[in-house]
Amino acid sequence: MSAWKQFTTKDVTITSFIADKGFSLGLNEDISFQDVGANIFSGRNVSYSSPLNTQSGFVYSSSLNSTYNSAKQLYYSNYISSSIGDEANTGSIVPGVTSVDDVLQGNIEAPLYDNYLQSSLLQQRYWPTASESYITTLSIPAKLYGEKIIPTTFEFLYTGSILFTDGVTLTDDGDGNVISGSDVVGQIFYSHGIAVLTTHSCELIGNELDVDGSIPRTTKMSFSSSLTIYEQQYKCTIAENEFGLSQNPTLLTSSDAVDNTQYYDYVTSSYFEPYVTCVGLYNENKELMAVGKLSFPLPVSQFTDTTIMVNFDVWWNGFMEMKQ
Repeated sequence: MSAWKQFTTKDVTITSFIADKGFSLGLNEDISFQDVGANIFSGRNVSYSSPLNTQSGFVYSSSLNSTYNSAKQLYYSNYISSSIGDEANTGSIVPGVTSVDDVLQGNIEAPLYDNYLQSSLLQQRYWPTASESYITTLSIPAKLYGEKIIPTTFEFLYTGSILFTDGVTLTDDGDGNVISGSDVVGQIFYSHGIAVLTTHSCELIGNELDVDGSIPRTTKMSFSSSLTIYEQQYKCTIAENEFGLSQNPTLLTSSDAVDNTQYYDYVTSSYFEPYVTCVGLYNENKELMAVGKLSFPLPVSQFTDTTIMVNFDVWWNGFMEMKQ
């Protein structure tokens, strides 16, 4: 006995919307850094084999050399020789009387790396190149920032510090810069959940935390995340002449449901109405993908169509929430 029915395109509606959520992390907040895997790393310009190449981080650790070189390669490789980045390709040919007289003007080389610019504005980035110089990286896990950190919502409050006796508050300017007052102290990469601090003593925060061995209770990081959610609605319609039977084994005259196919008389009556308790959604291979459960059993009418709406949300990491 078949229990399948094919959806048509008019039965399925998918609507996307953007959901924002704010977070505040810290030992004095509802969520600590360790609870969610948010981390603070120190990086240092030392060789891999150097005795100075120690480990840094609280939730999980990374070597100073790895943190320094990873940030350099990903975000600053075009900014080593200039704080405004390598020049763009502006080369052009000025025609001469003949092709032999053509003159090439402008820079013909383009930057080698992307470096994830966060704005169309010209951005200056400073990268410390001196031997044994430090950086600090603030890392937010993807499960919190979703698709990106919303610009202008990032704030990092660092207190209880020898570096900053009165504490320091870092924010983002909406264009990818981390600022302290009027000073640019690093960059934030919204779609990666990463902030890199490179100057104005903020680059030493990670090292100071490593020396102390803990994150001060009053240290706090807050931000708002953005995530696109796809609300899917499936219209499950049971026509008056469909699904009039049940495969429930309690309808059989014997408890041996394997060998017994004899139903009670009332089941075969024209007045018998099976009840729906849940709806399963299957793919083309008849693999169960989702289940919608009704709050109470619903009788299938013999005289009118019965429609059950199944709604659920799906977002980028494949997590699914049923909202029947």
